[in-house]
Amino acid sequence: MNDLLTALAGVCKKFPVEEKRLVMPSYQTGHVLSESLSQAGVGWVNLRAETPTGLALQIAGDFLAERHITLLDGYLTSYVVEEILQKLQERGELRFFNKQKVTSGLAAAITTSLMELRECNVTSSSLSPDDFVCSDKGQDIKLILQEYERYLDEHSLLDSSGLLALAVQLAASYNNEDEIIYLMPSFVQWTPLQRKLVSALAGGNLYPLPVDTFQENRSLKGKNTVSFYHAYGMTNELREVLRRLHSKRIPLDQVTVAYTNQEYVSAIYSLSLTYDFEFTVFEGISAFLTGPGRTLQAILSWVNSDFSTRVFSGLLLSGDLVIKPVGAQKEIPPLEAVRLLRDAGLGWGKDRYQLLEHYTQQLGNEQAEQINSVIQSLIKQIPEENDEGHVPFGDFCRALAEMVQSLTKVKDDFDSAALTAITSCLKGIAELSLLEMTVEEAVDSLTDLLKKLKVGRSGPQAGKLHLSSYRNLVWSSRPYTFVVGLDASSFPGSLRQDPVLLDSERKKINADLPLSVDKLEDSLASMANALASRRGELVISYPSFDVVENRELFPAPLLLQIYRQIKADPLLDYSDFLSFLGDPAGYSGGDADHLDEAEWWLSRNKTGELFDQVVVSNCYSNISSGQKALEARQLPEPTEYDGALPVDLAQSLSSKILSCSQLEYLAGCPYAFFLRNVLGVRPPEEILFDPAKWLDPLKRGTLLHSIFCDFMRRIKARGEKPDLERHQILLQDIAKQQISYYKQMIPPPSELVFKREVDELFDCCRIFLSEETRRDTLPLFFEVPFGLGPEEVKKAGYGLSHPISIDLGNGRSLRFSGIIDRIDQIKPGVYCVWDYKTGSARDYGEQLFFNKGRQIQHALYAVAAEEILKKLLPGRSPRVKFAGYLFPSVRGEGKQVVRKVADRQKLVELLNTLLEIMEKGTFVASHEGSQCHYCDYQLVCGQDAAVKRAKVFFENTAVKRLDPWRRLQEYV
Repeated sequence: MNDLLTALAGVCKKFPVEEKRLVMPSYQTGHVLSESLSQAGVGWVNLRAETPTGLALQIAGDFLAERHITLLDGYLTSYVVEEILQKLQERGELRFFNKQKVTSGLAAAITTSLMELRECNVTSSSLSPDDFVCSDKGQDIKLILQEYERYLDEHSLLDSSGLLALAVQLAASYNNEDEIIYLMPSFVQWTPLQRKLVSALAGGNLYPLPVDTFQENRSLKGKNTVSFYHAYGMTNELREVLRRLHSKRIPLDQVTVAYTNQEYVSAIYSLSLTYDFEFTVFEGISAFLTGPGRTLQAILSWVNSDFSTRVFSGLLLSGDLVIKPVGAQKEIPPLEAVRLLRDAGLGWGKDRYQLLEHYTQQLGNEQAEQINSVIQSLIKQIPEENDEGHVPFGDFCRALAEMVQSLTKVKDDFDSAALTAITSCLKGIAELSLLEMTVEEAVDSLTDLLKKLKVGRSGPQAGKLHLSSYRNLVWSSRPYTFVVGLDASSFPGSLRQDPVLLDSERKKINADLPLSVDKLEDSLASMANALASRRGELVISYPSFDVVENRELFPAPLLLQIYRQIKADPLLDYSDFLSFLGDPAGYSGGDADHLDEAEWWLSRNKTGELFDQVVVSNCYSNISSGQKALEARQLPEPTEYDGALPVDLAQSLSSKILSCSQLEYLAGCPYAFFLRNVLGVRPPEEILFDPAKWLDPLKRGTLLHSIFCDFMRRIKARGEKPDLERHQILLQDIAKQQISYYKQMIPPPSELVFKREVDELFDCCRIFLSEETRRDTLPLFFEVPFGLGPEEVKKAGYGLSHPISIDLGNGRSLRFSGIIDRIDQIKPGVYCVWDYKTGSARDYGEQLFFNKGRQIQHALYAVAAEEILKKLLPGRSPRVKFAGYLFPSVRGEGKQVVRKVADRQKLVELLNTLLEIMEKGTFVASHEGSQCHYCDYQLVCGQDAAVKRAKVFFENTAVKRLDPWRRLQEYV
C-alpha cells in the first residue's frame, strides 16, 4: 500500500467501529479511495465519504428550508454575472469594462475571479478598489460583486461559497451528538472556508492523511517497474498503450491511464469506437462528444445558419436522431426526410418552412405529412426575434431542451448521462435567465457550455479501462498505470496570470488567494504525488511530434528527473534520455503488437515485405478495382475507364429522343454527357446560401425567359407591337410579379443583394424592350413546345406533342424535342426563330456557325419551327429564313446573332457524326478542357488527368475510335 492507504488503514484499525467521515473533494473520490482500501485487503466499517459542501448542507439544511433558500448550481453563476454585466452596462455604471462588449467569455472570466474571492470569504464590503492596479477596475469588480450578492439575496439563492460561510457560522451551535472521527487529505488545496468548516466540526478529532512524496520515494531507484516511451503524435501514444496491453494480455480493468489534458479523453473515446472496448473516466467526457451533445450542436448550427436545409439534412443523416411523430409506431428513415426537404426547395429561412407544409399537402403522402409535422413542431419551438434582433435566452434554452429530449437517440451510458445533464442545464438556465441576446450570441454561449460540460463521471469499474486526470490518480490503486501527455508544452503548463485579478492585486486583497505561480507549483506537486503513490508497473510517455502543427515536441523536465533517479545519476541530460528512448511508437506496432489489419499492412510496408500485389488485391477488392483502372489508363486505346463503352451497349442510345441542349452537351464533352444522360449521375439540386448572390445563372435565365414570354403574350393578345414608352410600366409590373414569386421560392441572402440583382433584372428588361421596339419582325408564338406531350401543348396553346424527326439517310434518323422561345414573322410565309440568351455573346461570333457541334440549336429549331408552322397554318408552305440568338442583358449588351438557314446537308452530316459518337460508345472526355471550369463532374473525371489523356488519344490517329470526334471538330 502507498502512504495514503496506509494512513487511512491505520485510522480504521484504531477506530474500528466509530463513525469516520472521510472528507474529500467529491463523493466520487471518497468512494474510489474506500474501494482502493478494500482492494488492498483492509476491511472497514462505518467509514463514510463526505464533502465540505455536503457537511455544510447537513448543518444549514433546516435553516435554508425554513427561509425557502435554494442552492445556485455552479454552471448558472456565469449567466447570473452576464445578466448583471448587461444591466450595469446599460445603466452606464461600469468604468473599466464599459467599452467591452458583454459576452459569455467575459462573464465567465469575471465569474471565475468572483468565485475565488468568495471562497476566501471576501465580500463587496471588504473589497477595496485601492487594492487594484487600476482603481476603475477595482470599482467595477466591487460593484459587480455587490450586485451579485444582491441578486442572490433578492432571488433567495445561495452559492457554494455562501453555503460554506453560513455553515461556518452555524457550526458552533450544531448538535454533534456522537464522537465523530474526521479524516482529511492534507495535500489537497482546500479553500479557507472549507478548512474552517471541517476544523470547526472536527475539533480535536481531525486526522490528516498524508501522501507519498516524490523526493522521499526511493522505490523508483534501480527498479524495472518504471518504463518510458515516446510516440509520433497523441493518437499513436494511446495506441501504444493498447498494443502493450494486448501484447502482455493485461486485462483492461487492471489498468489506469492518467492524462495531462482533456484531448486524450476524446482520443480514447474515438479509439473505443474503433476497437470496441469500454472505459470509464474519473472526470467524465465532454458532452460535446456524445450523441445528445452532437444533436444540440447540430441544432445550434441549424438555427445559426438561418435554418438552412443543408445543415438540417446533415443533422438528420448524422445517426444521432430519432424522427418519430407523436403517436407513431415506427421511426421515419432520415433519408426520406432529407429528400423531402430537398424536393420542397426550402433553402433557408424560418418563414420558408411554410412551403414544406404546402408541398406535403400537394403530395398527399402520409409519411411526408409526418415528416412535416415533426419539422414544423421544431420550427415553432424556436422563439421569434424581437425588433432589436434579440431572443429571450431562457425561452431559447427551454425550446432546445425539449428538442434535444424528443430527438436524441440514446446509444450508450455516456449518451444517457449526457441527455440528462444537457436537458437539466438548459432547463436550469430557462428558469433563471432573463437575458436577451442575438441568436448568434445565444449559440456561442451554449456552445461554450457544451464544451465545458462533463458527463459520465465514474470511478474504476470491472472489465473497463479507467482514465483519470493525473490530479486524481492518487485515489485509485490499479497495478498498471500509464501516464500519457508529458511533453513540455502540456505539462506543467505556462505561468499565466488571471486577466481579471492580477497576482499583485491578489496579494493585497487576501493572502489566501492563489497566485499564478501557486497554480504551477500545484500542478507539479499533484503529478509528483500521483507518481510517488504508484505501486506496480508504471509507464510514462509523451508525444514527441505534433502531427497537426507538424512540429517536434520535447519531454517535460519531470521525465529527465525521473530518469536520473532510476539510473541513480544526476549528471544525465536530455541527450542521454532521448538516446535511451529509441525510436518513437508510430502507426504500426511490432510483429505481435498489431491492433488491426491496417497496422499489420503498414508494418509490412515499412519493413519492405509488401511485394505481392496479388495478395493485396485479393484482400481488398476496392484496391483491386482501383489497380485495374490504373493499369487500364496506361493503355494506348481508350477503355471503359475513359468512357469507351462496348458497341452493343451503346447502339441503342441514338434511338432515344434527345434535346438540343443534350446534343450540344455531347459535343462539348462526351464524358460529361455519358455521366449525366447515360448513367443518370447528377449533383443534388440544392438551394445553397451564397452571401453575395441570390439567383444562379440558370434560375436567372429562367426568370427572364418567363418575364419576356408573359410580356410578349400580353401585348400580342392586344394586337400591339413592343414600344419602349408605351409598355415600360407593363413590363416592370410583370417583372415585379415574377420576382416576388422567385423571392418566395428562393430567399435572398440579404436585402442589399436582392436590390442589386433586381436592379440588374430591370436593366435586362429595359434593354429587351428597347431592342424589341426597333425590331422589324412581328412576334407570333412564344415558348412553343414540341415532343413534350399533349399537356405542354395545352398549356402553351400551340405546339406539337410528338418529337421532330430528321432523316439522316442510311436508315438513320434523329428525334428531338424542346421549347422554342419565339417565332416571328418576317413577311407572309417567311419566318424567323429567336432564342433568348441571358449571358455573354462572346462565344457566338459570326465565324462560329456550329462551333464544333456546340451551337446547333438555331439549325434544329429552324427545322422544328417549319413543322410546327405547317400544323398551325394549314394549306400554306411556311419557310424559316433564319434563326438566331437575342442577348437582352447587360453582359450581352442587347446584341442579336443571326444564323441564316442554308443548305441543310451540312447539318445532317454533323448530326450523323454526333450519333456515330454515341453509337460507337466513344464517351471520352474533350481534349480541349474548355468546359471543365463550369462542369459539375470535375471531381469524377479528375479534370487535368482526363483532358491530358484525351489529348493523347486525339493526336494519335491510330486510335480510330476517335475519328468521329475528330471530324466533329471540323464543323466550325
